[in-house]
Formats: sequence, structure tokens, C-alpha cells
Amino acid sequence: MTNMEIGQDLYQFRQMLQILIRRFGLLEKEGAQCCGVSLVQSHILFEVDRIKNPSLNDLSSSLGLDNSTLSRHIQGLVDRNLVSRIQSSTDRRYVTITLTSEGKKYEDDIAKQMNIYNQEILSNIPVNKRGQVLESIDLILEAMQNSSCC
Repeated sequence: MTNMEIGQDLYQFRQMLQILIRRFGLLEKEGAQCCGVSLVQSHILFEVDRIKNPSLNDLSSSLGLDNSTLSRHIQGLVDRNLVSRIQSSTDRRYVTITLTSEGKKYEDDIAKQMNIYNQEILSNIPVNKRGQVLESIDLILEAMQNSSCC
């Protein structure tokens, strides 16, 4: 492969990722806003539901947010009674986050909307290609995780 071909591949890859992020990000933003939470807060609700009672450090690592930024967003969710902070009885510094019943309802509503949209996307991909698409996305995510950037 020549340097020119590599350059074209890099340009195409960047362009495709940016389009993907824009298209999906805008949808997520709209989906979250209809439920009255910010995009970051919707990601927090999803991760709290997915991980089940994560610590602040677990969430920080999973979301790629620093602890102070995460704490501010969580406080907004606590103020709205969507999550609870539970302090460890043995270590004051160790806090877990749980969904309240209202928070679970919000997460379920967002998940329903996202599932409808994701089903629509998948329905436009031939059944025999879906595994290939999922495998490719997984490869990209793994490569990103192993990257030194961002």
C-alpha cells in the first residue's frame, strides 16, 4: 500500500467516523432531551443501569469523565431524584450510584426510543451482513481503546 493510499484510507476513515458520530450523537441528544435529561446524564443513567451500583471511579472510567465533572452531573441527577449516592459504611470516600425508581423509568424510556431507532438502522442492513457490521464496530472500539489519543 502506498503512502497516498494510506492517506486516502485515513481521510475516509476520519470522515466516516465523524459522520457516524454526528448522526448518532444528534439522535441521542434528541432522545435524551425528550426525557428531560442532558446527553451526559442519559449516558450516566445507562451506565448505572448497565453496571448495577457502580462506584464513582467505575463510572468515571466507563464514561471517560474526570471525577469532578462526573460529580456535578450526578448531583444534578440526585437533585432530580433519578439516582442515589450510597456511601460505604467502612470507607467514606467510596460511593456507589444507584438508580431510583424514577431514574429507572427515565432510563427505560430512553432505552425504548434508542431501541426503536437502532432496530430501524439494523433493518436497513442485510441480515447476513449484521454480524460483520457488529464485528467491525467492535474492532474499531478495541482499536480506539488501545490508541494513545483521546
